[in-house]
Amino acid sequence: MTHLMQQAIAWFGWGNGIGALAGISAILTVAAILAPVIAGLLLDRLERLQITVLKTLNHDFAYFFVNFVTFPGTFMHETAHLCFAVITGAKVHEFRMFENSDGRLGHISYSARGPWFLRAVQHTLTAVAPTIVGIALGIVLLRTIWAGGHTLWAYIGLWYLVISLIDHSTMSDADLKGYFQGVWIFILPLFLCFLALGLIAR
Repeated sequence: MTHLMQQAIAWFGWGNGIGALAGISAILTVAAILAPVIAGLLLDRLERLQITVLKTLNHDFAYFFVNFVTFPGTFMHETAHLCFAVITGAKVHEFRMFENSDGRLGHISYSARGPWFLRAVQHTLTAVAPTIVGIALGIVLLRTIWAGGHTLWAYIGLWYLVISLIDHSTMSDADLKGYFQGVWIFILPLFLCFLALGLIAR
């Protein structure tokens, strides 16, 4: 981590004084907070591009493919919400998969509990879970693909899983609302973490 911070300090070229480190830490904090949102929006654009391409074949098939054929992504999305809600201490009221109602393929209903700062953590991490987990799994799958040595069917299966993750690692409007409802709790800890790394690295 200190090596990465050294690279960041060198890239900005502001020096390694306390003021420069504070400025760099502030920028990195904002970047860290917005990164999942930007990643989720980019994945959403990839999904929309996929739908546009498939629409040229058949309109109904395009949405059927994205919503149902890529069901491993739906499973990952809802399970990620569930796991992060439970891990952070939220109370889960309802968990449904593949319900196909009101345009939803699944959903989780939970309520935050505990001290105010813990409730903020629960909202943020539960909301961002599918994007974080989806990207992490996607990286593992892509590294497996690039490693080579697989059969044709294995490559097809791996790419199918990658596409499924792309389609369901996005953040819904409800996810974005939950994320920004509590993400402010991470601002000061992230800033201090980056600042400490900068002081160590200089």
